Amino acid sequence: MSTKIDPRIQRTKAMFEEALLELMEEKEYKKITVREISERSTLNRATFYLHYYDKDELLEQMLEDALDKLRVCVQVNEIEFKYDSENPHPIFVRLFNKLMERQRFYKVMLINEKAPYFTESVKDIIEILVRRGSQYMIEDGTEFTVPLEISIAYITTAYLGVIMWWLRNDMPYTPAYMAKQLTRMSTIGPYAENPYL
Repeated sequence: MSTKIDPRIQRTKAMFEEALLELMEEKEYKKITVREISERSTLNRATFYLHYYDKDELLEQMLEDALDKLRVCVQVNEIEFKYDSENPHPIFVRLFNKLMERQRFYKVMLINEKAPYFTESVKDIIEILVRRGSQYMIEDGTEFTVPLEISIAYITTAYLGVIMWWLRNDMPYTPAYMAKQLTRMSTIGPYAENPYL
């Protein structure tokens, strides 16, 4: 039995989501009403209540959908895991492409912090990526010079910082370029030569 959502319902929900996103760019979330969301979407409140109990349910569905898609795009698999500093890692390419696809959404939620727990959820997803990658390295015989948990915390925060810098600065580089830089920093670091030798 198919569970495919009716395209008309998808369009309706997308209109409500876009309306809420626009309003969140303009004002505090707590000051937004269902009436405003309906008016901005050009749909009526009766239609809104067919799909959502309240604006909190709409926001929660938006955030969960975004997080689910982000989890899928950064899944680590053994075939893709390589130590190639010259080519952007496929996971980073997918990650930055996903962020660019929904740039407005991520700017509102991550940069403007309209939903603070969303930032923490994105960080958790990145940490899973880093943890899995670290596990592959251990299995390949790589030794860490610092405790693994410190390494994971450091890399996770660095990745999130780079992502937020890119979004905050209106994405001055392409996803492919950003993916390559993150790959380089994750393998050989940011230096042309080791400055400590």
